[in-house]
Amino acid sequence: MYGDLKSRLEMYKMGKAEKKENLKSKNSEMDIQNIMEGSVCTNELGSYFMIEEEYPLSYIYGSYKLEDAAKLNLLPLNGICGDVDGSLTIQDLLFMDTETTGLSGGAGTVAFLIGVGFFKEDCFILRQYFMRDYDEECALLGDLNSLMSGYKGFVTFNGKAFDWNLLQSRFVFNRIRCSIKNPIHMDLLFPSRRIWKLKLENCKLGTLEANVLGESRKDDIPGAMIPQVYFKYLEDRDASDIKKVIKHNALDILSLVALLTKIAGMLEKPLLETDCERELFGVGTIFESAGKYDQVMDCYENCMKSENTYIKESALRKLADIYKRNKEYDKAVEHWNRMISESETLSLYPVIELAKYYEHKSKDINKALEMTERAMEKISRMGLINSYQYDEVKKRYERLKSKARRAKNA
Repeated sequence: MYGDLKSRLEMYKMGKAEKKENLKSKNSEMDIQNIMEGSVCTNELGSYFMIEEEYPLSYIYGSYKLEDAAKLNLLPLNGICGDVDGSLTIQDLLFMDTETTGLSGGAGTVAFLIGVGFFKEDCFILRQYFMRDYDEECALLGDLNSLMSGYKGFVTFNGKAFDWNLLQSRFVFNRIRCSIKNPIHMDLLFPSRRIWKLKLENCKLGTLEANVLGESRKDDIPGAMIPQVYFKYLEDRDASDIKKVIKHNALDILSLVALLTKIAGMLEKPLLETDCERELFGVGTIFESAGKYDQVMDCYENCMKSENTYIKESALRKLADIYKRNKEYDKAVEHWNRMISESETLSLYPVIELAKYYEHKSKDINKALEMTERAMEKISRMGLINSYQYDEVKKRYERLKSKARRAKNA
């Protein structure tokens, strides 16, 4: 009985292996190397498939020529996308995007397709490393590591949180010493959110591509489907849908180039390169975070001319806060009073700030009391009489009344 069972098991294994071989033979003509222009690359660690395309600098994507990016001044990005000095050029950077077996990272997630783009003297090279099976990861990463050794950093979109973290973990897993230490990392997600969050529904790369760069993809594969497409390929070796993933990845790289050009231009000449006050306000918040106050003032002063109530009032408040931090109280008071006279909302902020100023800086208790009473009135009109704001303002009012009595009796 045992022998019969063992025989059946061996027959099952043979049948399964034969079925797998037949499937591989049947679909070999649809495997990646047979339906795409590219090459099988081999090194001491194994092999993988690579696709490489050369773009002339006259090529246009996202309303920009690649030539515009090749001549880009990167200094406006200093302090915003890493430490950028006058010696850094775009030729020092790799544009990078990955397609992975999982969308949220974690153990077991690998990058089966890694796209990189880089500028040469007269062209832009877009190179894509494709892993035909899991055993090709080490060879792929080995050659990618060799390429990275000639560069100072990366341009990515959400790469700090995902792509670069994942690649670093895969280098460690495969016992490959990463060739680039402390790279400059320009992650365009962060400035994009600052600039366009008031204008767009979201700041995904596809949304920016369509609404900011003016590119509309046709027959593009949704990012959420990409892991399943790869798993299917591992089963049947039919790379028909993998071609779409490779195209998707290539367009992401080109979008990074155009987006960097757009953002750098907006940071260099914000008043000329922004399309509306919402973008200009977003650029202003970037300058404010980076401590670039000369540029901040230009942005916010121009935003105060906006017909958009939110942008106008936000710019007024930002300017008042800056003047307060810089101890330019006359200008801060001017902006707080302007907010009160021009505001279309029942904002507590300017009257509270004026109450603080008159109490602690100009020592005008009567003025401070007047502002505090106005704050209490506003809170009442807003229906917040039982809120913590009312309690705080009432404490201020009682303190000021006490100060006024002591001053009168002195």
